[in-house]
Amino acid sequence: MLYLGTWEIFDNSRVACMTYFASMTPEDDEKESQGVKLIGRWSDAGTGSGTFICEADNYESIAAWLYNWSSMANITIKPICDDNTAREILLGKTPEYVVEYDNVDAEPSDAEVIFAINYKFLEDKKLDGQKAFAGLSKEQDDADSGDCEPLGRWHDLGTGSGYAVALAKSEKDIYAWANNWAGLCNCEIKPVLTDKQARKMISSKPDFDAKLTVVKASMAPVSLYNRVCSIFKC
Repeated sequence: MLYLGTWEIFDNSRVACMTYFASMTPEDDEKESQGVKLIGRWSDAGTGSGTFICEADNYESIAAWLYNWSSMANITIKPICDDNTAREILLGKTPEYVVEYDNVDAEPSDAEVIFAINYKFLEDKKLDGQKAFAGLSKEQDDADSGDCEPLGRWHDLGTGSGYAVALAKSEKDIYAWANNWAGLCNCEIKPVLTDKQARKMISSKPDFDAKLTVVKASMAPVSLYNRVCSIFKC
């Protein structure tokens, strides 16, 4: 099953959370999220928030993974549909073409930015918007994004909303795409970072090593006696 998750780090946990995250490797990610396939994750470093897409056979695996971070951030999770599943539901039949998701984790070139798009159909245009989306041919779908390179798009059919990520070389390109749907939905667009970009940015700060030392020390095991004493001031 496919899921979309969002997170927002608590203000008093932002330094510790982002520092520890930046110290992790892709191998660390796999180790802590057993049973979960992370398809893509994009961060808004300025707000300590972001979005991820993952896949798992059961929700328990996702809950166990997210629990590791629950003391530092609010995390939401919900089922989500990709283009192919959404079109099959809306059309009532198998779509005429398949949208590939092989490039979801692409890194931008020096001339590109990854933009995240949160869309929501206008309340009185929800059915019209879903019909317009479902009826796009491959040629129309490709032309719709113009000079942007879509990396992935996912849909919450229950609320008429969704999330997409795309590579673009200018604000003109990304807003030209959004403008195609201006009569049907609102689009909130912002630049985001991949895990690789975010970790490189955070770990490049001159005080990163010092912060990491403090964070790791705070995570060191403490005896039960010391924990009880810290609570009851013994």
